[in-house]
Formats: sequence, structure tokens, C-alpha cells
Amino acid sequence: MAEDLYSKIIANPVAKTLLLPPSFVYGGIGFVRMKAYAEGLMTRVRPRVPVISVGNLSVGGTGKTPVTIDITRRLTADGKKIAILSRGYKRKSTDEYTVVSNGEQILSSCAEAGDEPFMMAQALPQTVVISGKDRSSTSAIASDTFNCDLIVLDDGFQHLKLRRDFDVVLLDYSETLDDALVPAGRLREPFSALGRATHIVISKVPPYPDPQRMRRFQELAEKYAPRAQVSMCRFRPASLRRMDGRDDMSFSQISGQKVVALCGIARPSAFADSLSQLGVEVVSLHAFPDHHWFSEGELNNLKSVLQKSGATHIVTTEKDLVRLDLPVELKEKVVALAMETEWIGSPPEFKFPVISTGNE
Repeated sequence: MAEDLYSKIIANPVAKTLLLPPSFVYGGIGFVRMKAYAEGLMTRVRPRVPVISVGNLSVGGTGKTPVTIDITRRLTADGKKIAILSRGYKRKSTDEYTVVSNGEQILSSCAEAGDEPFMMAQALPQTVVISGKDRSSTSAIASDTFNCDLIVLDDGFQHLKLRRDFDVVLLDYSETLDDALVPAGRLREPFSALGRATHIVISKVPPYPDPQRMRRFQELAEKYAPRAQVSMCRFRPASLRRMDGRDDMSFSQISGQKVVALCGIARPSAFADSLSQLGVEVVSLHAFPDHHWFSEGELNNLKSVLQKSGATHIVTTEKDLVRLDLPVELKEKVVALAMETEWIGSPPEFKFPVISTGNE
């Protein structure tokens, strides 16, 4: 698993040192790319509607998707018609782009869309959702075809081609603040990249955060993004969705039960921690790489584990639920733990400017 790999690298000074040279190369390529956009050597596209990007500095697992959903839901409540543009990582369609939802109904399968766009389309039925690698192209579809008046980029901080009006950057409270660039660490960009952020969100803040650690986050923001709005949030269990479509299961119904845990996410330990909050006994944890498409053999093994362990349910994540293809008799045993964003203080606020059209 990627999480275990990075944890081992960070904990092993020898391994980390050996991987520093490729990290410097990675950082150098990123710097050249950034300068090329800054100097106008690479063209940036300005959509005709405002753009909010939600992203991070590290590889996966900071909570971008629930924050994207929460921000979009709040803006929709204010009367805005919104399009979410996602890369659709590991989607199986070879089409240049896929319209996942037109804001009225879902138009594609999870395989065509990618798991996160499909999940967001389910969670936000009034939102246009489009998957596609070139988000400068999909932004034109959002504004011109669907007449959206606001675009939200999912995982868009490093997508420099598309100009944006707001950059929301998530920093995971549990992350090391002395990390290196990939592959020697988890960082996609150095902390100095926070200078592009208009909003910084410290995510996964525990109920009793360490004051010294919170000061370090404050110092990072003051050093690199002194004008950015800083917010804090955590993610809490919201519901248990049944795979077979029945009403949600209550937490009391599963508390004290034996369960098999299944996930294909960036940081499975966070999922395990959430299950422990429910008071369940995890008899077996099956963790796969992020966005993993489960094979028939893996699902058959899961069925065998469920029968032999005496577990009452298989508990998975919302993102994994949309990728599961299970027989009817097993579906009734599967529930997905849905998480929601809890803001500590005020959530990010946005003041929208008038946007000009054309390329810059």
C-alpha cells in the first residue's frame, strides 16, 4: 500500500536519503513548469466563469473529496449552478471526457466516470460533474453547454493550465511538517507553493489538538500565504449506507458487531480509526491501493472471509462502494461508512469577482 510505503520511507533515514536525488529531479521539473507558466511560455486559460480549486500539497488522503462536496453543497444552497471538474483518475473510459451528471441525472457508469466523480455526482444531484484530464476543455463544456456560473476543480492545485480565482489547499493535521518531495516523501510541491493559496484548510484536526503543532501550521501560513484565509475541519461518521438500497443502518445496529473492513484508499489507517469510533470489532482489514478495481477473485475471497470469521457485515468506504460488483446475496451484508465535513469555526468564504473571457 502507498501509505505503508511512504511511512516506511519517512521512518527509514537510509531509504529516504537514497531517494532524495530523484526527489530533487522531481522538484526541478515542477519548478521549471511553474516558471514556464509564470513567464507566459505556457498558455493559461481563463474560463468565463469563476473557478474554485480544491487541492493539496501531498499525495492523497487529506480529505479533498468531502471538502469539495461540502463547499459545492453550500454554494448550491446560495443559488449557484455549479460544475465539478475532475480528472477521473483510473477511469476506464478512453474518451477525452465523460459527462458524469448533467445536474439532473447521472449519465455514466462508475467505470466510465472514475470513482470519485461518480460518488460526487451521487452526493450532489443538482451539480454538473465532468471527468477529463484536460480541464481547460471541460471548463468550456461546463460554462458553454451547461451554462454553469461557477466551476469547482477537484484536486486542481497542480493543474496550472486553468486559471482560477480561489485556491483552497488542504494540509493534513497528522502529516509530518518536515516531509520531502516524492518519491522520498509525500509532497507534490514544497511548502513554498502555499504562496498560491487563497485559502488554507487544516484537515483532520482532532478534538484536542496539540497547541505546538497548531502553531507550526499557523507559522507556515504566515510565512508563505499571509493573506490566505485559514480554516480548520475534521471528518466525522455521518451514516451507514446499505449497498442493497435499503434505508441507512444506524450506528447502534452495528456497534459491538464483528465486521470485515474493505478499502482501496490512500490512507487506510484513517478508515480503520473511523471504524473504531463506531465501536465495532474489525476481524479482518483488506486494504488495497487507492482507486483499486476489485477483481472477481478478491471479492470471492472476501465472501469466504466473511463466512469463516463470523462477521455480520462488510464495511467499506463510499468511494469503494461504487466500485464493488457483488452478487445479490452479498450486497445485503455490505454497508459504506459515509463521512461528513465538520468545520471548526467558519468554513472557507468566497467573494466572486467579475470574470473576463478569453485566453491569457
